[in-house]
Amino acid sequence: MQGGMDWLQALPLLPMFLVSFLLTLIVALLIILSVRAALGRFGYGEGKPFAVRDVVVTATSAMFALMIAFSAAGIWNESNQARAAVQREANALENVLSVAASFPPALRERVTANVKTYARQVLDVDWPAMLRKVHFTDNVYDTSEKTLIDLVEAVAREASAPGALPTASTLVTQVIDVRSARLQRITLATQGVSSAQWLAMVLIAMTAMIALAMTHNHDRIAQAFAMAIYAGAVSAAFFVILAHDRPFVGRISVGSQPIAQLLTHLQ
Repeated sequence: MQGGMDWLQALPLLPMFLVSFLLTLIVALLIILSVRAALGRFGYGEGKPFAVRDVVVTATSAMFALMIAFSAAGIWNESNQARAAVQREANALENVLSVAASFPPALRERVTANVKTYARQVLDVDWPAMLRKVHFTDNVYDTSEKTLIDLVEAVAREASAPGALPTASTLVTQVIDVRSARLQRITLATQGVSSAQWLAMVLIAMTAMIALAMTHNHDRIAQAFAMAIYAGAVSAAFFVILAHDRPFVGRISVGSQPIAQLLTHLQ
C-alpha cells in the first residue's frame, strides 16, 4: 500500500486528482452494483424505495468531513513547520560562514569546508532518505550528523582556548541551531496521515456512499447522479490530503532550494 501511495503522491497535481477521481468512481460503481444486487434479493428493486433516511447520509458525511478537517489541520501545520525548519537550517549555515569570516585562516577554511561537506551530504544522502520516509533514527543520517559534531568540537575548542575570539561562542550557538533545525526536518519527513486515519476516512466515506446508494436504489438515474457527485466530492477531499500528506514529497512539497543555493555559492 505504501508503494502505491508513494507513486500516487509523486504524480503532478492534475493526474493525481484524476487518478483519485477514477478510483473513487470505481468504488462507487462497485457499491451501486452490490447494493442493487443485495436489495434486489429482498424485493427492493426499481420503483420500490428502501426505508433508509437521508439523515444517515448526512451523519456519515459529517463524520467524514470531521476526519478530513482533523487530518488536514495536522498535515498543513507540519508542512509549514518543515518549510520553516529548512529555511532556519540554511540561515544558520549562512550565519556560521559569516561568523567564521573573522577567524584565523586555518580555522575559517575548516569551517567553510565542513559547511560545504554538510550541505552536500544533506542533498545527496539526507534528502533521498527523507523521500523514502526513512526514520530519523536510521544510520543513513549518521554521516551528516558526524560532520556537524566535528564542526561543533572544532569551534568549541577554539572558544575555550586562551585569547579566543568573542565570536567563537556565537558560532557554537549557530551550529547547534543547525543541528536543531536538521533534527526537526528529518523528524517531519516521517510524519503525515497515519494508516489508522486513512482507514477511518476510507471506511466512513464508503459507509456514506453505501447509505446514499441505498436511499436512491429505487431510481437508477438519480442513484447514478448522486453517487457520481458524491464520488467527486470524496475524491477532491482525498486529493487535498494526498497533495499535502508528506511535507517533502510531491509537486507542492518543501524543497531543498535554500541549502542548494548555499552550496552553489560555496562552489
